[in-house]
Amino acid sequence: MTRPTAALLRLHAVAPGLGTADLARAVSRALTGEDSPPGGWHAGRRGRVLRYEGAAAEVTGGWDGPELRLRYRGEPAAAARAAGLLDAIAAMAAGAVPAAAARPTAPPAALPTDRATAPAGPPRADRDPAPRADAPAYLAWRALMARWQVADRDLAEITVPGLLTAPCPLTTAHGAPLAAAPSAAGPSAARGPSHPEEPVFVYDHVGPPSPPPGWLLRAWFAPDSGVYHCSVASGSRLSVRSPDPAAADRSAELLAAWQVLTARYEAEV
Repeated sequence: MTRPTAALLRLHAVAPGLGTADLARAVSRALTGEDSPPGGWHAGRRGRVLRYEGAAAEVTGGWDGPELRLRYRGEPAAAARAAGLLDAIAAMAAGAVPAAAARPTAPPAALPTDRATAPAGPPRADRDPAPRADAPAYLAWRALMARWQVADRDLAEITVPGLLTAPCPLTTAHGAPLAAAPSAAGPSAARGPSHPEEPVFVYDHVGPPSPPPGWLLRAWFAPDSGVYHCSVASGSRLSVRSPDPAAADRSAELLAAWQVLTARYEAEV
């Protein structure tokens, strides 16, 4: 079951090798197909802002290079394009794609949702299929959610960038359903600023992509929904990220408990 999504993508990236004007031009070309967006750029809180067909992008100057903050809203069918926006912008900045080819010829609703067919440039190793559901880290996460007695409505998973799905029923290696252990204190008690229809805990099987060569990726939420995004980074390193800065302490608490339980599951393999 696919769950409703607040926004398909929110990212914050830095492009050290580009000038601010170069990055702004590349953003406009990737989003609108033109060097200057219809209606022009507008003054924002930090820099110049472009709004176009569900995308809101802000380009600012910075010590490390120009910065891009982008949020993309759209129908679930446009998730594939949203996931490829950063690669598309980098390609425009490098001059690898002519402006006339910047935007797809099909409307967003007709875009494929499968990552293998997404118009996001050549595939990279970090975009392989999601890990197996019986991986120790995933089993540990599900067991931790059961131990904290997190309601099903507060759980979701990401197997395709930009889309949320409800967790599937899960059994242990012995075939018995995972049962809820006595509740322990944890972040589950606070829903935080999440919308009532949004989950609190999200297991991201995909995780943030590797940024384009030379770029730095500061934040990536695809979708921008939920309070705690849990994923496995760099092969085996557990990661808990939150779009809410106020959730930093609880994210650390969640990560510590998850690490302990994952180590126990790994020892049993």
